[in-house]
Amino acid sequence: VNWSVVVKKQGRDYKDIGFEFRKSDVLHGILLFFGIYIIYIIALAISPNFGQTPKNIDFLKTNVSIFYLLFIIINPFFEELIVRAYAITEAKYLLKNEEISVLISTVIQTSYHLYQGLIPALYAGIMFFAFSIYFVKSMRIIPVIIVHLLFDFITMLELSK
Repeated sequence: VNWSVVVKKQGRDYKDIGFEFRKSDVLHGILLFFGIYIIYIIALAISPNFGQTPKNIDFLKTNVSIFYLLFIIINPFFEELIVRAYAITEAKYLLKNEEISVLISTVIQTSYHLYQGLIPALYAGIMFFAFSIYFVKSMRIIPVIIVHLLFDFITMLELSK
């Protein structure tokens, strides 16, 4: 099912799930990026295992091509619009509970990162939890997409040949 069709059939548009660009989104994205980075440093201080290299990511260790770059650019939009903005918005509507909506989004997104190994997926889950909290408090998804894009781009640079 095309989720954008579902949103339209419900009489809503992209603004209803926080997808509307504002100039402040760039600054918020940068601040969120550094906030996540601080969380990463704290997690490493608590447990050095959080720095564990993800497994099963050999498919990302390739030459940078136009298709690879397009994937890196498009992926954050799909993940964040579907698993964060749409899922949280729907869960909040159906369950009338913001906290459970945050947990649902975080668990879904963390679960499909388990192929990287438990510890890397748990670290990603902490990041997804922070993204979800930011989203429910601001109802803005663009800053989250910006941060996700930055992390994916950094990962591409680190892994590419």
